[in-house]
Amino acid sequence: MISIIYGGNTSGTCYELYQHILHQIPKQQRYDVFLQQSNIGFLLTTGYHAPLSSQQQIWINQLEASSTLIFIYPLYWFNVTPILKSFIDQTFWPEHAFSFKNKQYFRNGLWKGKKAIIIYTQGGPEILHRFKGRLGYKVMKYPLNLSGIYDISVLHLDNLNRSATDNKKVVASMANIAQKVKQLIRNK
Repeated sequence: MISIIYGGNTSGTCYELYQHILHQIPKQQRYDVFLQQSNIGFLLTTGYHAPLSSQQQIWINQLEASSTLIFIYPLYWFNVTPILKSFIDQTFWPEHAFSFKNKQYFRNGLWKGKKAIIIYTQGGPEILHRFKGRLGYKVMKYPLNLSGIYDISVLHLDNLNRSATDNKKVVASMANIAQKVKQLIRNK
């Protein structure tokens, strides 16, 4: 199975890119986690000391059953969206994704062997994101690595807010990214 986690809005370029990706993967081969349509809370009021909610357990089970995790999100101020950060907080859970008690973290993480594909969109050029240290990628990389996931591919669509950006080029870029995702999944 493949988990597709979408942390963007219900319209716009990132949403269209998400739709392109969905069309590349048959429904029976994927879990579709559209965070805007979920009832996700943004705070862990008691940290990791609370019991898992039924929604958390469903998501964790889906992630555990998936060989590939695909994260799609827009960058806001070079970072992930708050709703995606909350999803990470609520699903990369101790004793499920990693275990400090049993020394099962990083290369020995509980999700080792899985693949991740990170796809983000941004209004400005990727060079600025890189110049600022690629925070929007690193915020995702650390929990993936902690849980044992090191096979990470990164794709992006940038310069979306430039006045010279041609919509036809954007659509072509989305189709190109969707094809790359299909190839990455096939090469697992």
